[in-house]
Amino acid sequence: MNFVFYDLETTGRNSTWDQIIQVGAILVDEQFNEIERFEERCRLRPGVVPEPGALIVNNTSIEMLNSVNLSHYDLIKKIKHLFKRWSPAVFIGYNTINFDEEFLRKTFFKLLFEPYITQLNGNKRADILGITRSSKFYYPDTLRVGLNEKGNQVFKLDNLTYLNNINHNAHDAMGDVEATIELAKNIHKKSNSVWKAGLNGSNKIDIDNFILKNKVFCMDEYFFGKYSSHAVTYVCKNYFNYPQCFDLMHDPIDFFDLSIKELKIKMKHRPKFIREIKNNKNPILMDHSYINKISLYNEIGIETLNQRADLIRNNPDFCNKIKTIFFEEYEEREISKSQLDLLAEDSLYFGGFPNNYDKNKMLDFHNADWKEKYDISNQFRDQRFKYFAQRVIYEEAPFILPQNEYENIHKIIAKQVLSYDNEKWNTLPKAYHQLDSLRNEYEEKDDKTRLTFLEDLDGFLQEFEKKFNNTN
Repeated sequence: MNFVFYDLETTGRNSTWDQIIQVGAILVDEQFNEIERFEERCRLRPGVVPEPGALIVNNTSIEMLNSVNLSHYDLIKKIKHLFKRWSPAVFIGYNTINFDEEFLRKTFFKLLFEPYITQLNGNKRADILGITRSSKFYYPDTLRVGLNEKGNQVFKLDNLTYLNNINHNAHDAMGDVEATIELAKNIHKKSNSVWKAGLNGSNKIDIDNFILKNKVFCMDEYFFGKYSSHAVTYVCKNYFNYPQCFDLMHDPIDFFDLSIKELKIKMKHRPKFIREIKNNKNPILMDHSYINKISLYNEIGIETLNQRADLIRNNPDFCNKIKTIFFEEYEEREISKSQLDLLAEDSLYFGGFPNNYDKNKMLDFHNADWKEKYDISNQFRDQRFKYFAQRVIYEEAPFILPQNEYENIHKIIAKQVLSYDNEKWNTLPKAYHQLDSLRNEYEEKDDKTRLTFLEDLDGFLQEFEKKFNNTN
């Protein structure tokens, strides 16, 4: 299967409210031979306030954003058609599962495209970041890794490329893609079993089959800058179909006679006895032969670990108690969540899937001219999709909207970007505050290039503010 290595540069880190401004992608075969590449930038969406710090990191000036002819909508259409043409493939990058994939999904959702394109039609998804961490643990000589002031290993892409002599134009989409491919080649060569485990973890069905097939296996976790690996056995799945596993550092007999209430309390203690595998997040799972690389479990011994796993598997009552706890917690969260008002942009995971009627209207919308797009926008049954459709028209062809509907969307945006509250999205007051902080920092460093950059951004923000301050 081919690989699509890709990277996105964005106006900030909030995948719901910030936007994609650059994409780099390279299609390669299983031997990493390049087949095709794609690179493109787009201009800012009307109503999106960029984070000054993000633009500095991305080396994206206001002049660059303003001089691009391609709109955000047109860029996303290009990505959608490109990824469809390159499918089926493994979509992979550096920290893509938690960052780039979330931006893709939510952007597709807001623009009325299929959000889960990288998981449908035979596609799989993987993340070099997790594969890199596991490779370093199981095969320490695979690559050199630096340490931070706390003594934790640092897996930032630019640090890894520097220490391992990989050419890297950092924080440029195509530069990050090229560097990630070189890193993947290194891992593929020096820790091939971990590479294969990463590919096996790119599909939920393969992961679930591995978990059921292997009585005792190794899973990894990464919290607060610390990597750890654990020998576990399967217990049950929670409401989200995430496998829940028993950590075999514990003796299960100590838990079997506890009530559900007592188990709930125990589950809040450390070290945990139940560990979750997010089977849609490219987990790295290794078979029991790697236990000798984890000192704690190696000391316990594979015979004892197998005995403990048998005790779990032969005690359905205990497994059902754990499952009951997770389902009760889900119901409690849902009751709490139902009391919150979700904005349309926040609703990808909580607002339900579109019905077939609205799905067909989405296809009609993209195939229509702008006048027809407006007519179709009023035919959506789900009000979220009507809003998204008219927001696209507002951004791309505002003259099509009736004056009252244009003003309604304009007022919604103005209320959001001018807010002085601590909103989920970036606002003008937040941007000005960050800009002032950065200006003070670069004045102390006498960094004239960055100060000029910030001066241009300040001018842009002031013009942006004028546009929305005039809203009645």
